[in-house]
Amino acid sequence: MKKLTTHLFIAICFFLLLIGCSKENNDPGGDENPDGMLYPATLKGTIYYDWATEGILKISLPDGTGSSFIPDDSKLNNFDISRDGKLKLTVVNASTLGQYDIRFTISDISNGSIVEEFIYNGPGLSAYCKGYLSPDNSLILVTSNEKEDGLTVLKRNGEFVARIVDINGERLGFNEARLWLPNNNIVITHGKYIIRIAPPYTSGTLIKEMDYENWDELTVNQAGTQLALQIANHIYTMDIDGSNLKQVTTSNFKESVPQFSPDGKHLLVGSEYKQTGPFGYMWYMKIIPNDGKQYNVDPIEPNSPGVIPVVVRGEDRIAAAGGQMMWR
Repeated sequence: MKKLTTHLFIAICFFLLLIGCSKENNDPGGDENPDGMLYPATLKGTIYYDWATEGILKISLPDGTGSSFIPDDSKLNNFDISRDGKLKLTVVNASTLGQYDIRFTISDISNGSIVEEFIYNGPGLSAYCKGYLSPDNSLILVTSNEKEDGLTVLKRNGEFVARIVDINGERLGFNEARLWLPNNNIVITHGKYIIRIAPPYTSGTLIKEMDYENWDELTVNQAGTQLALQIANHIYTMDIDGSNLKQVTTSNFKESVPQFSPDGKHLLVGSEYKQTGPFGYMWYMKIIPNDGKQYNVDPIEPNSPGVIPVVVRGEDRIAAAGGQMMWR
């Protein structure tokens, strides 16, 4: 099959710590409710997060049980979990001298069996590619730190579908967001623009021009109806068409890396977000209602009613993260 490399032209269309150890500060929901759940019964799913040398950890909700998910592995580029929580994608640097192999593996979380596995070699010979499952689990979105690789769409068995290398002649950047939407649409950030791209990935539409000096960490809810992102030091939400922009967190520190709950009714946010090294960051996880109201998530001052610190059952401190974080 002939490979399609797309030089995308966009129609600009506007219609389109202090971490205290007290019960008061760290209890996610007061006393456990009668059925033994640590969190409100409305909080469902699993939080996955990367922390230091402990690898990828997970917290099950609403019981609050914590456990290891993927052991620490310096060759792991990234992981992803399907929207239904049943499949795990791992992307591992399997390169050897002169051979830039990236191993993509999709496995069944329930029993560990391999569903799909293949080796990918990008045109830029990058050893640092990442992959993300489409909402229907049929495709994988591949990003790379090599500009000539652009953004690549593969079938989940590794078969090539399309590649986008630039927007109106300007190469895509590695740190720009690339997110799946329902119906295998894609939303990306590029410069000061948020852009939506539909299959066959040959054209796109502007969602919003962001006239802000500092904005980042775009994410989308599973329904594809709402976006969340960091602007300056706080988290904002807006509708998928770029309207209804609202600030939803505040503090004397910085919040970042928002993630929607599976049902879209809550937001997981990184509070007291800070740099720990040349390329490292860390934060403390808190949950807020996604109701358009603004919530104080300060690590020192009293938090707004409804803010839930993420604490693993049996521990007395708010859980910290420093890499990938998602809620499935």
